[in-house]
Amino acid sequence: MTPALQPQHTLLSLCTDLYWCQDAHGRCHQVASFSASTDAVAQQLRQHSFDQLIALEDREAWLSQLQGGNTFRRWQCRVNTPEGHRYLQVAATPVMDQRGRFSHYECMAVDITSVRSHDADLERFRAAMDMSLDMIFLVDRETLTFIDANDTACLSLEVSRDELILQSPGKVMGFSEAELTERYDRLIKQGVSSRIERRLRRSDSSEAIIEIYSRATEIQGRWVIIGVGRDITARKQAENRALRLQRIFSALSLTNEAILRAENRQDLFEDVCAAAVSSGLFTTASILAPLKSGRFKAIANAGNYTRQPEKVLVTTTPDIPEGRGLTSEAYRSGKAQSSNDFKNDPRTSPWHDLARQFDIGSAAAYPLFERKQCIAVMLFYAGPVDTFDAQNQSILQSMADNISFALDSFAADEEQQRAAEAIRRNEQRFRSLTSLTSDFYWEMDAGLHFIQYEGRIIGESNQKAVRTLIGRHLWNMPGVRADTMNWRKFRRLLRQEKAFRDFEYSFTNSEGVVYYLSLAGEPIFDDQHRFCGYRGISRDISDKKRADNRIRHLATHDTLTGLPNRVMFTELLRNATRTASRYKDNAFAVLFIDLDRFKTVNDTYGHHAGDRLLVEVAKRLRLPLRSSDIVARLGGDEFVVLLHKVSARGLALTTANHILETFSQPVKVDDREFMVGCSIGVSLFGIDAFNEEELMNHADTAMYAAKEDGRNNVHCYSAELHQHTQRRAGLSLQLRQALQHDQLSLNYQAKLDMNTGQAVGVEALLRWHHPELGDVSPSQFIPIAEDNGLIIPIGEWAITQAIKQLHEWDTLNLPPLNLAVNLSARQFNYPELGKFIINALRAASIDPQRLELEITESLMIQNPEHAIAVIKAIKDTGVRFALDDFGTGYSSLGQLRHYPIDTLKIDRAFVRDLAISREDQAISKAIISMGKTLGMAVVAEGVETPEQLALLSRYQCDQIQGFFYHRPVPSDEFVSWYLKQTQIL
Repeated sequence: MTPALQPQHTLLSLCTDLYWCQDAHGRCHQVASFSASTDAVAQQLRQHSFDQLIALEDREAWLSQLQGGNTFRRWQCRVNTPEGHRYLQVAATPVMDQRGRFSHYECMAVDITSVRSHDADLERFRAAMDMSLDMIFLVDRETLTFIDANDTACLSLEVSRDELILQSPGKVMGFSEAELTERYDRLIKQGVSSRIERRLRRSDSSEAIIEIYSRATEIQGRWVIIGVGRDITARKQAENRALRLQRIFSALSLTNEAILRAENRQDLFEDVCAAAVSSGLFTTASILAPLKSGRFKAIANAGNYTRQPEKVLVTTTPDIPEGRGLTSEAYRSGKAQSSNDFKNDPRTSPWHDLARQFDIGSAAAYPLFERKQCIAVMLFYAGPVDTFDAQNQSILQSMADNISFALDSFAADEEQQRAAEAIRRNEQRFRSLTSLTSDFYWEMDAGLHFIQYEGRIIGESNQKAVRTLIGRHLWNMPGVRADTMNWRKFRRLLRQEKAFRDFEYSFTNSEGVVYYLSLAGEPIFDDQHRFCGYRGISRDISDKKRADNRIRHLATHDTLTGLPNRVMFTELLRNATRTASRYKDNAFAVLFIDLDRFKTVNDTYGHHAGDRLLVEVAKRLRLPLRSSDIVARLGGDEFVVLLHKVSARGLALTTANHILETFSQPVKVDDREFMVGCSIGVSLFGIDAFNEEELMNHADTAMYAAKEDGRNNVHCYSAELHQHTQRRAGLSLQLRQALQHDQLSLNYQAKLDMNTGQAVGVEALLRWHHPELGDVSPSQFIPIAEDNGLIIPIGEWAITQAIKQLHEWDTLNLPPLNLAVNLSARQFNYPELGKFIINALRAASIDPQRLELEITESLMIQNPEHAIAVIKAIKDTGVRFALDDFGTGYSSLGQLRHYPIDTLKIDRAFVRDLAISREDQAISKAIISMGKTLGMAVVAEGVETPEQLALLSRYQCDQIQGFFYHRPVPSDEFVSWYLKQTQIL
């Protein structure tokens, strides 16, 4: 520090990190650093000019600032030091000598490296968040406030990002501050994600049911809670519909029980109203009958409606509005009437005030008949609108029919009471039948043998079974099985000579048809009160049983494949976890299975073919498993297997490999064959995890690792795998910024004509140079781009840049070259591929015949018909196609004649050991021979030795490509090399 600067030293140390003077020749002097972060820069300034330290991309702008000769501030740049690069914000002012001529610049700089790095991270993270279709929230644990949220979250909650940030996370998710604190601290302590369901209120006051997965992560010394949410409102609504269906079946069952118990009409009406309301589906159930005056009167009522029914006018006369409602119309027409929007239905306008008072959203009226005459109407009220859909109406109609049947029975009972004494015994015999109101009448003798079974028996096999029943005990009948209690309890009940009801049993007839029946009976005593046997009613409840079983099955099984669904598998996994926690010999493994490229089948052949394929996949998954193992479908193309009594990775891996072998043969669907691959992740209870949530998460992580390893593979979970997955996720985020920050580039590798020795073509190869990670291998980032969809914009950039480069070489009057560019599977299936390529060629004025697109053999065999159609459409424009890595897939040489391919590339795997492997020599020779026979040019990849070159020349290979001849280099290096080659030749 010079004496002249000494008085300023304290002031400078307070306002800047670095100070120096720079003369007109760029020399730096009086250099002073006031921060450890700029010490390395200061040391370099004492030896070099600032112009030499500044990064190349900022150097021109720096020189421009200096040439202006003016004061400038807040100018940012990157400088390079032996310890790495730093970002500086520079301010400078010119200093003149006594004659007014420029002397030097006084410069100050502040280190902004950490700010720039933080801003870049935030930009990348924000871009990744906003591309997600799920809602993402970031919450500061310390302040319990929102840090950020993505576009999906704002759109779902119908608020702007600024409005959401101002709201409390506890208020949005319905937690108190204490609950939120306890939940977040648990996430931080346990270090795992958790799942909850919450009801969130949107800005329009509507509610959404959100499934939220949360995880805590530490960012720059503070804990941030990352929440990923998905709107499951539709799924919950479907579950509610199933619950409503279950409730209405419950109402039907309770009504039938009321019919069985009722001894007169009034009891029947009151009991069925109470039964309907007790199901919880209806707020009110009433039965209205017309008086002689034409006005309806409520003769039975149940539910929340407490207003006196007499004050509500409902009449049979259609001349006034009160006579044109649901009840009146149902009575006059003899048909059910319903309104799913009661408060706005013109037919119900006289009762809209009543509807608003008691929150009546839907209503339905069903006529009740006795002797084919309508005598009353049963009216149902429900709070929600749209309650009475077609299925509900059908079930309620069955309920009304049963009540009408009971009314007919009551009428028949009354007629029997008026019958003559000559039929007194028959009257007594059937009085129980009319009170029980069922389908079949039966009697037993004192030995409990059936002596009579009457009713409408349909089918010869059923009639034969009834004839066989006479003289036998029910429990000795073939095909009969007790459901509600075992035979021992039933026989003990009969020996006690007590009445019974609702004893359910099933009967399978000789044709294999299963019937479900309900038995009710009462003992018979003679005049001396001696036991004579039983008589009673048997009711066919097959439809109800099947409906109940169907509801249970739909709730727990996948409707497409019949496998257990996510709900049932979760319960099975929970039970297995509990058992394994108590008994170590009950350890188990979970296999998470995801089909590879299943989306291609749906996109190409439609969802019908995709569904058929899933059904066949479900069948094959069971083949290598034991009967005790469980296969479930979680949704889409995701399956999961639970292997019982597996405590070692070896057994789990063996089973997983057997599953892969099962899919080594094509799956045939609708005269088409599909090669189905799957990626399998393995996680073991007691080794990898100790609860079901971690177990599933770890299996899922392992599955994605299997996909990363090349698909159709198996991977076991490990701690290292978890770290690798996190690193891969970080690389995925950084790849999204690579295009914007010019981190991607193209290298070019020449192709040599074996006959002339000249370069006749060049292949464009994608490269990624990360400013911090350095060169990232394409084998690392290309699969990531395939998975997250970035391969489309990256591929388009690569094609565009390569074609532009070809045009630039033409302007340099270089000898013309053909250009080869690789296409990924996702690019190839992109619908706009052909249009994009033609536009790029036209923009650069390049002949389409000079462009060759390279596709892999596996892409061709995955869906040959679709691939051939796409290739032909693009070839019509003049563009050529090459089949890359030939010989590594499943296709045969004979299949080549079906492929519209111009060039065949021998995979480097067959060239590597060509000089020593007779098998590789035979394969290479066969490929070259077949290619030439079919009129294709043949290119050998990976040529690195003179011996390889000599053999390929002997086999008359057309072209070679490899390090022996030319390594991939940037464009300027390629031009220099190419010019030398053309001069030599």
